[in-house]
Amino acid sequence: GDGGGGGGRVGAAELLRRLWDAWEPQLELELAAEACSSAGSSRGGACASAAAAQRQLDRRRRTLSSERVGAQLAASRGTEALALAEAKSVIVQGNTRKFRGERCFRRCKRNGACEHCGTDLCCRKGWDANESRSGGGPAESGCGGLGGEGKHVCTRVPAIDANATARESFAEALAAHLVLLPTARSFAAPVSLAHVASDLGLALNSSKRRSGGPAATESADAAPPWRGVGRAGEAFCGSTPDGRKGSRRWLSCGGLGDHHGGDLEAQGELEAAVAARAWVAGPGERPELVLTYANEAGTAWVTNLVLSLRSVGVDHSLIVTPSAAHCSALFSSPARLSCGHTSWEVPGCSRKMRNKMRTLWYLRHHYMVRLIDLGVNTLMLDGDITLHGNPYALLKAPPLARHQLLYSLDHRNFCDEVNIGFMYCQGCARRGRAQWVVNETLRRERSFCSPDANAVYGDGGTFFAATDAAGVTSPPHRPRLWASAQDQKVMSDVLASSCCGKDVYRKLIPYHYTLLDKAAFARHFYPTGRCNEMKRERGNGAGGCHYAPLLLYNSSDGAPPPPETMATVPWRVLSSWHGTGDGERAGWSGSWLSEPPAFAHFVGGDVSGTKVALMEALGVWYFEADEVVQHVRTALGLPPANPTGGGLPPQLLQSGCAADLAQHCWADWALLPPPPRPA
Repeated sequence: GDGGGGGGRVGAAELLRRLWDAWEPQLELELAAEACSSAGSSRGGACASAAAAQRQLDRRRRTLSSERVGAQLAASRGTEALALAEAKSVIVQGNTRKFRGERCFRRCKRNGACEHCGTDLCCRKGWDANESRSGGGPAESGCGGLGGEGKHVCTRVPAIDANATARESFAEALAAHLVLLPTARSFAAPVSLAHVASDLGLALNSSKRRSGGPAATESADAAPPWRGVGRAGEAFCGSTPDGRKGSRRWLSCGGLGDHHGGDLEAQGELEAAVAARAWVAGPGERPELVLTYANEAGTAWVTNLVLSLRSVGVDHSLIVTPSAAHCSALFSSPARLSCGHTSWEVPGCSRKMRNKMRTLWYLRHHYMVRLIDLGVNTLMLDGDITLHGNPYALLKAPPLARHQLLYSLDHRNFCDEVNIGFMYCQGCARRGRAQWVVNETLRRERSFCSPDANAVYGDGGTFFAATDAAGVTSPPHRPRLWASAQDQKVMSDVLASSCCGKDVYRKLIPYHYTLLDKAAFARHFYPTGRCNEMKRERGNGAGGCHYAPLLLYNSSDGAPPPPETMATVPWRVLSSWHGTGDGERAGWSGSWLSEPPAFAHFVGGDVSGTKVALMEALGVWYFEADEVVQHVRTALGLPPANPTGGGLPPQLLQSGCAADLAQHCWADWALLPPPPRPA
């Protein structure tokens, strides 16, 4: 972009300045809103002005980078169109000329259509007749008795080659298969390979996306054991490990049954969900589970996350939702999302403080505690994360494999500078130090909003008693009704407490106060010395990390638990869009295009337009998520979403797509199987 009048490229420092310039007005408005809420009234002139300014800033943020994001989308569409054209002319048509008459079975694995042969088919005479080896008869493969003598060769088939229209459509479909599938996350639907193949009567035998069933034996590797038949999410499974030794054992996609659970608070329900959805990579390994959460408004996000996980071979996931009807709709959707609902709420909290989002945030910690009790390694993810590689070979390599609680950094290398949108608990001991961190986070969250909070944090309460008496603070002490990222601030303070061995309240003090002695206040509530600073540890695999021992635990449980540590992951494992964590590679810098992290966290992306628009531009938004949104809303009796919460206009996803207009709608290219074409 331009730097102004000079017309030159904008440097990293200038981009960072613009990023923070966009955040600062929001921070000022948050402080103003907080002051209004603490004053107990929102009717004053200053509060009305702050509310109006907030609305204006919201409008500005929604359109802040619309032109820039639009340019990104246009460039991405142009790049995709160019990639399709190149794949068609260079690969598909080139392969047709180059490999005609050449052996093909090692690349194609079966009779029939295969990108390696271009618009020819991989055929062997007599192979069709043996259904146990070919997986189907002549009508399925399209070879019609043609092919090599005793071997599979790329074979010209007159039914395709002599029909210019069919040949062109087939070439376009194969190009789309190469460029877009198995994830099918295109901006537009070029040619449906399924429809072309149906018209031509061909089997779709792709070296990138093989169908299930017994593999043929002619110089072919056996079908990988993690690709089951008729298992959960198999149609969306990616099967590409990251190349590290042993990484294939973490490919769970297609190897697990799906799960539509009941209330996870009911006896045995969480255990049943773990039995159905947790993945055990090998003998002696703990079960692994990816946990995420959503209400109806978050349907698009969690669907995109789960499809992104499946694209790298990970399907041991479970969605927790507060509504049984929402879980049923997710499960019955084309994406077949495994889920359980919960009746859990933040216990004891007043109705004024118990809003839906707070319950969603806090239930993560509630179920993390319960899963530690069950001995499950739990990866907790927010919905604005996408996957660019199977992460487990990185998480299980030194030095990360030696640490129990893993987070991403939000700023500096300190215990309380983490982002909890990514949290991984591996090998955490029951009633251990890591579990204490999560339990204490829950305890604070409950205490801040309970009916008894005033007795603890209010005027004359125990929390400020010492500092009020010493002249460090003074009343009035009134509830802080709102704070951004409150759950993250609470857990950050708890982590600092565990690293320092004392109660820390630096990120969030739940009630207001008047500060009289800043230095004494810091000594009382903040980390002291360098106890909060993490140490650097070098390692292979993902690279080095920063870590700190966890000191605190529940002493009433008896003997001290074994040592446990927290650590923050390096950029190769996770980087955020805003890139404010020490050592991260920011998404806005463009580095994700050439060297993406395993987890791309789009936190901060709203400053650049919308997170969905950024995901679209980078090709990591799965438009199937939009289809699931409409399915869920229909199942719940809600009007069509406008917008869907994703990337598509809702008119493409109306119920008419299931009728005579189906071939013109997005469902024709997304998850739903294509309808039969009219004769």
